[in-house]
Amino acid sequence: MGTQSWLGPGWDPSGDLVAIQQEMNRLFETLLGQSPGQVQPVDRTWAPPMDVCETQTELRVLVELPGISQDKIQIEVVEDVLSIRGERQPDPTFRQDQLIRMERRYGPFCRSLNLPSIVDSQGVRATYRHGVLEIRLPKRPEATHRIISVETI
Repeated sequence: MGTQSWLGPGWDPSGDLVAIQQEMNRLFETLLGQSPGQVQPVDRTWAPPMDVCETQTELRVLVELPGISQDKIQIEVVEDVLSIRGERQPDPTFRQDQLIRMERRYGPFCRSLNLPSIVDSQGVRATYRHGVLEIRLPKRPEATHRIISVETI
């Protein structure tokens, strides 16, 4: 008796993986309302990836927005909330009847971030380079970390 007899005759792990992938593709096509010959753009709100880091003097926010022109990006700070909005349009040179696969997200997006009260919203700066939006939110001077030296008397 072989060590793999419980798997049954003709068991092929690579064939099973291909079958699982094909079944998953059919499932996603069904969920998205697509058949193999019919590709539909997704018209839902999407959320671009965002990184946030904090230094001693500021918060830095990086948002990936490839394919979106700078004039289509809106940034605002209202009370303690940073909001980034915009919209990515599909490439007009891709005709619907020629598409084979469409995985990129299109349509409006909105990302919001609750800001700590230490942020000075008057000094916010934003730059856009190579499809990455960078927002710098300075901390108020009284909120920055200071080390106080102890003097001897």
